[in-house]
Amino acid sequence: MHFEWLLLGTALLLMASIDPAVQKASFCFIDRFGFSFCPGCGLGRSVAYVFRGDLMASFAMHPAGMLAVLILSGRIGLILRRNYNLKKELNHEKDT
Repeated sequence: MHFEWLLLGTALLLMASIDPAVQKASFCFIDRFGFSFCPGCGLGRSVAYVFRGDLMASFAMHPAGMLAVLILSGRIGLILRRNYNLKKELNHEKDT
């Protein structure tokens, strides 16, 4: 069984739980080490705005925020469906 879905789900929940209005709400290691440029900065706050339904603010924060939510949610769904089908297949083999 794959537990990648648990890691991705936790990441989505963490990004959704931050307060996007707070400038320092960041999990960015590049920012924490003092570098001024990071192409991903703002993505977490953008995802937080997506979960709050403010799509315009999300796009303004980082254009890839909505796409990140879609990709991560889709990946979680694929993994869970694969795990479900694998479990069903294993149970079917036990029955025969």
